[in-house]
Amino acid sequence: MVQVIENLTKIAGAIVARRSHPTLDGYDVVTLQIERIEPVEGYRSLIAAQPASQVEVTVRRALLGTAAEGARIHFRAKRTPDGVMCEPHPEPEDFRIT
Repeated sequence: MVQVIENLTKIAGAIVARRSHPTLDGYDVVTLQIERIEPVEGYRSLIAAQPASQVEVTVRRALLGTAAEGARIHFRAKRTPDGVMCEPHPEPEDFRIT
């Protein structure tokens, strides 16, 4: 049995690629060029990367709208056994696309 560690991290970066998630209906996989990673107070951060690295993040399609390559995205995410996942129902101040 795998013990899940409650974790959450603020991430900001630019979308490099976007595709439908292969198994989760209504979700996309976004490849993100990471610009900034910050801890969320009260949570462990299990997402570590160098400033110029990329990460694939699963995001609800409804949140992304028409965001495409080059768009900047700011969100909170957690590491799951299946990879990095954006909060599915974030507060407005915790998710934005510019």
